[in-house]
Amino acid sequence: MDSKIWADRVKNRNDFPARLTHLTRKNGDMSAFEVLVKILREKEIIGSTTNSGYICGNIPAVCLQETPLGALAESIRFERELDSKNPRYEAYGIRFNKKYIYDMGGRPVIYENKEIMKKYLPEQEYWRIVNLDLTDKNKIVDWTHEREWRVPNTLEFEYNKIEIIVPNSFARRNLVKYCEENGMMEIIRNVYSIINMTSIMF
Repeated sequence: MDSKIWADRVKNRNDFPARLTHLTRKNGDMSAFEVLVKILREKEIIGSTTNSGYICGNIPAVCLQETPLGALAESIRFERELDSKNPRYEAYGIRFNKKYIYDMGGRPVIYENKEIMKKYLPEQEYWRIVNLDLTDKNKIVDWTHEREWRVPNTLEFEYNKIEIIVPNSFARRNLVKYCEENGMMEIIRNVYSIINMTSIMF
């Protein structure tokens, strides 16, 4: 199909977003906001590894979700209810056009029992594997709701290629103020948009 048909399909399906989202979270002494600012300052997201994330094999990968904003808001809220002090995700992040991620080498992950999948993929493709195991009802492993994509190694970007996600208007003002005070207004001037998740979550 040509790109117009593809775009029309995306536009007419609320379960089929044209954007992929990378959410941040607290990392050591850094808050989710500080992690976001670091990513914006450096214009890159460094891939997770087997030690720092749930990546199979030796190639790091940047994780994103092919999730509509409404479903993303539900997931953020649910993770906060599970663990309010250290939630898996917070409402800070960056969104990219799916075509941009594809051109950067990003691909959808393969959900399967990781030991089974390793028999079929070459080792340099293990970064695409996300473990799926519904065998034991007391130890369910299922992350398929995230509809994850990954980019191997590091994801670099320019500001005009991204949308920034913040949890509320206070966080948006805080981001703008931080950029003003630290000579980073290039970010605010050039990003595609800043999305306030309050209008979606509540």
